[in-house]
Amino acid sequence: MQLRNLKVFCDVVGRHSFSKAAADNDMTQSGASQAVQQLEEYLQVQLIDRSKRPFLLTAEGNAFHAGCLKILRQFDSLTEEVQSIGRDVAGSSSIAAIYSIGLSYLPDFQKEVKERYPQADVRFQFGHPDEVYRLVEQGIVDFGLVSYPQSSKSISTMAWREERMILAAAENHPLGNAAEISPTDLATQSLVAFAPNLRIRHEIDRFLRQLGVTMQIAAELDNIDSVKHAMEVNSAVAFLPEPSVRDQIVTGGVISLNCPWLDLRRPLGLIQRRGDTLGRTSRSVMELILDSATDAGDNGQPTAVDRSPSPANMA
Repeated sequence: MQLRNLKVFCDVVGRHSFSKAAADNDMTQSGASQAVQQLEEYLQVQLIDRSKRPFLLTAEGNAFHAGCLKILRQFDSLTEEVQSIGRDVAGSSSIAAIYSIGLSYLPDFQKEVKERYPQADVRFQFGHPDEVYRLVEQGIVDFGLVSYPQSSKSISTMAWREERMILAAAENHPLGNAAEISPTDLATQSLVAFAPNLRIRHEIDRFLRQLGVTMQIAAELDNIDSVKHAMEVNSAVAFLPEPSVRDQIVTGGVISLNCPWLDLRRPLGLIQRRGDTLGRTSRSVMELILDSATDAGDNGQPTAVDRSPSPANMA
């Protein structure tokens, strides 16, 4: 059983296409089909149900696919480790992140990675939380960056940093002239909220319940950029992570309302497939990301980073 056949099988599954997997491996579509057939003959089980359109993995195919991804990733890591002995970091790494992390942090990370490891091929992609978890679980990326990280049987988590939440508003908002905002002031204000299925919304709702405050919801949205835009359009307020509006506060357009009682934090973390061994490049990039929190923190203060996997909760 050739290692290449394992890769072809994983590419067929990942690309949902024999022809695309064949092109990825510089072979004909017939060659890709034969590679999968050889695996099925070796295992004496059917991996792919070709009678369906599009094709479906059998139960045996699902189990074999998960194991093959792990084998291929470990082989790639071992190959990179051996080839990099005595050399600079020059391998490849793929990372997924939720949009807000991508906008707030990754531009600086990409610049620093390029300066520190100019020969490395590091690729970032962005998506909603569910998509980031899927990419990590399926082994498509080496690790992910999410808020409220959640561990599971297939995912381990690592704490990274905590973002201070603020009550934000457009600079012309009526509350902008107030020296200090009290919880009771919120009862008359409209709130642009996050979508009900997001963990950040649950935490904000729980905090408001503890204050005994009910706010009128002007809109419910699933990403920070949309929340910021709707906040201005509706002349409303929004609870947002401070780094996500830091630039707008400095340049103008958004203000942070003075709320001494506001003590909300959004935890960020790294997620990784359990049992995976990262290659040298991915380990180096991960260390760089973790050290960024230790060095600076979100409020200019050092931030302790727990680098051991721990249970948490999903964004």
